[in-house]
Amino acid sequence: MARLNKSWKAETDGTALATELHTILEVSHRQAKGIIDAGMAKVNGEAVRAAGHRLKVGDELAVAFDPDTAYSAIPKPRKRGPGGDVEILWEDKHLIFVNKPAGLLTVPTERTHEACLADSITDLYRRRGFKRFHLYIAHRLDRFTSGVLVFAKTPESLNGLKNLFEEHKLNRVYKAILVGELPENAGTLTGKLVEHSKSLKMSVVQPKKGETKGAKHAITHYRVLERLPGYTVVEVRLETGRRNQIRVQFADRGFPILGDQVYGEPSPLIDRQALHAELLGIRHPVTDESVTVTAPIPSDMEKALKALRNIHRVVRAEAGVKGEEGIFKPKITRERKEARVDRAERYTAPKGDRPAEPRRERADASSKPRTSFGRPRPARPGEAEPKRSPRKPSEGRPARTPAKPKK
Repeated sequence: MARLNKSWKAETDGTALATELHTILEVSHRQAKGIIDAGMAKVNGEAVRAAGHRLKVGDELAVAFDPDTAYSAIPKPRKRGPGGDVEILWEDKHLIFVNKPAGLLTVPTERTHEACLADSITDLYRRRGFKRFHLYIAHRLDRFTSGVLVFAKTPESLNGLKNLFEEHKLNRVYKAILVGELPENAGTLTGKLVEHSKSLKMSVVQPKKGETKGAKHAITHYRVLERLPGYTVVEVRLETGRRNQIRVQFADRGFPILGDQVYGEPSPLIDRQALHAELLGIRHPVTDESVTVTAPIPSDMEKALKALRNIHRVVRAEAGVKGEEGIFKPKITRERKEARVDRAERYTAPKGDRPAEPRRERADASSKPRTSFGRPRPARPGEAEPKRSPRKPSEGRPARTPAKPKK
């Protein structure tokens, strides 16, 4: 092994150590960084392992290395989220759907360098062998909200996803545990939300004469899945996607989400808000196929539900209630079933064949043909012509005779 020893003094102020080695030793930048990481470069007698170390005029540099050895820089360790490896639910060359764990940021923030889901996915693809992998952010979930999240891999799919989210042409279903007992079994929350610049919290704009600057419409549909003593389990369907929308609107009604420490109160049952993005359905922005991805309820929410159900059993036992008496069972009306069918047809049918108008109410086979102003409707193709019975004269009024033609 031919070891090369070289020493000199820096002549330029502010030059990075790696750049100095690249110039003086006539090696590549990668080789220079590898020499520094190996501890073979000394400045003023002390080993320096920072490639960006700034030199001063007159600094004494000494390097001892083997010119026939390829030195590689030590890769910096990447932070990983609390959920460990990324759980991929569905992916192709354009999109990737993942199950975001609670407590993990979706994207990195400017103030802190905490672990985030986007970095974890990028690190996963680099370990797979993708040297130049690009991940594009289409939407986000709150830090302590779990569930389905979609990222774009190509600019083309990113533009399509942004259009879907801006036009609200997607299906988003959440599951939440509310504190309190909702009086109704289903409903819609509407209003405007505004963000406060100092606290960064969202709030519902109270109806006033003047418009609040920056307020945006928010529409949330919900239905009750289960009723427990002092709590309500709901399925939430978003029509708009404002920040903290579900948490803010339910808290404004007096039913905050269990464990929400911002818009509600902490709970011993769960250490974060009991909110989970259960389903995300879209039309693929590139292939135009229907993609619906679901994520199972996380263990912490299942544990909270189990504890509440045990309390419910104790309450029922103390009251002497047996069997299924008093247990809430959500009912799906015929109109709601047809609305679901319409929604499914809009997501599965090709763009040119999607129905533009809502589905009409279907008539039973035994029902009479619809009429308009006393006249029967015309028969549809393949349907027998309805029989027209002669009109009977009204009681107490003589039958009308046809008028004689004029001469």
